[in-house]
Amino acid sequence: MNHTPQIKKAIQFAAKKHHGQMRREAEPLPYITHLFSVALLVAEDGSDDDTVTAALLHDTIEDTVTTREEIATAFNERVARMVESVSEVSEKDGVTLDWKARKTHYLAQVEAAADGAVLIAIADKIDNIESKIEAFEKEGAALLARWKQPEEEYLWYHSEVLRIAKARLPEHRLTKRLAEVHAKEKKVFG
Repeated sequence: MNHTPQIKKAIQFAAKKHHGQMRREAEPLPYITHLFSVALLVAEDGSDDDTVTAALLHDTIEDTVTTREEIATAFNERVARMVESVSEVSEKDGVTLDWKARKTHYLAQVEAAADGAVLIAIADKIDNIESKIEAFEKEGAALLARWKQPEEEYLWYHSEVLRIAKARLPEHRLTKRLAEVHAKEKKVFG
């Protein structure tokens, strides 16, 4: 990942917005570690600064009080559009969405998104799945008690992201890596 002024600004922006947030793992880590992992995955493939920036910011709309407009002003419209494309909404048309409805809406957004946003979604799921598998290896079944949904729901969700990845970016190395980690996830949790 190149350390350009925009990337540096995105690191600082994400660190401020996610300050105090922790990953839900046996040994809690600052949430920013997930954002760095996702950004590194997309950067390793030579993604441009806007895509790496959006990867660093991919959870700001969803998990903080940050608005799309704030991101567009601080960075640019393309970054804001990518972040918005990979952000879950908790309500639509005044109706609070349940877990499955939120995921279904997210999948539709990703399916219609630009390739950079699809890469961010893929990298996000890779890091999430790998983190869960690592946590399961340390904690065993105690990990499952922290999950809000039954394992088969997460397997469905990740298989749908993989379906989109295979349709949109079938030869991309991150699509192949997602296929590998999802296969391992099915073995461990299926």
